[in-house]
Amino acid sequence: MLGDLGFSSSDPGHLVRTDTFTWIGLPRLQWSALDFGRTKARVDQARAGRDEAEAKYESTVLGALHDAEVALSRYGHQREYVVSLQKVEASAGHAAKLTEQRYRAGTSSALDWLDAERTRFSAEQNRIAAVAQLIKDYVALQKSLGLGWQPQAAGA
Repeated sequence: MLGDLGFSSSDPGHLVRTDTFTWIGLPRLQWSALDFGRTKARVDQARAGRDEAEAKYESTVLGALHDAEVALSRYGHQREYVVSLQKVEASAGHAAKLTEQRYRAGTSSALDWLDAERTRFSAEQNRIAAVAQLIKDYVALQKSLGLGWQPQAAGA
């Protein structure tokens, strides 16, 4: 819309009176008959921008899903690994206990007993390292899912 507002008077003393106020308003139509396809090009450009934004969004979502899938897989495999290491540790502990009993009975050497204890400690160390990795994988899984945790309240 095109318009004009103003005051007009032949005497400066009468300029601020309400009867000297004038206004005019006209609708304005703008059209270019010879735009040579510029309007269509702008529409095509806007559509291309929309398609690009949609592709970026899909890429981001697919990347997030991939990260979550990888983190979940790692966490699952690590849980299985921890369970197997717990079994190895229990077995090594049982073997160390039996070797100690044989040593005390005089049917086994101190070297055999110390070797069994070394194996038990090694199995325990491997299990502890695997549990630490399991915790890291759990945190990575929570992060990839956009989750988190709240600190526990004191006394909870």
